[in-house]
Amino acid sequence: MLLLVLSAGAGAWLGRRLRLPMWPLTGAILGGLVLTLLWPDPIDVPGGWRIAAQVLVGTAVGAAIQKGVLREFLSVVVPGALAVVTILGIGVATGLLIAGTGKLDHVSAVLGMVPGGVGEMVASATALHADVPLVAGMHVARLVISLAAIPFMIRCVAGLTRETVERRARDAAGGRSLDEDGRR
Repeated sequence: MLLLVLSAGAGAWLGRRLRLPMWPLTGAILGGLVLTLLWPDPIDVPGGWRIAAQVLVGTAVGAAIQKGVLREFLSVVVPGALAVVTILGIGVATGLLIAGTGKLDHVSAVLGMVPGGVGEMVASATALHADVPLVAGMHVARLVISLAAIPFMIRCVAGLTRETVERRARDAAGGRSLDEDGRR
């Protein structure tokens, strides 16, 4: 266990040095993955450690939510619910398509494709007698790809937003550019 924690810590340190997005998480995942792939025997993290890690993450998330957030949340609950149902539907449909190829059973394919935390999906896979290592691998791959893509996607969206604002300002100015102070 100590070697696994040290490997994950080294991965996080390297992730920070390499400026990986979300380096504490992506680096630790990659560090733990490297040791797991190189180690001759399966490495099992004790259930108590998993629970403690989830409690720590839950604590950090809960502490990040301030009083005004709940009011803001209520204003986006309907579009948020629609987004969740859409993403779940796409995940289930994709899982069923994969299962239709005959390469995976239905439960493993669907659990591997629907969004959710790695720990929660692995717990679900265990409870439903699915292929636990495969479901975990699919979610780790999804998580690493998502964490790597998010900063790029945000830069693209921010760029589009900035371009849209600048274009609207030019249009409002009759096609003439505005200087930094908003003067023509």
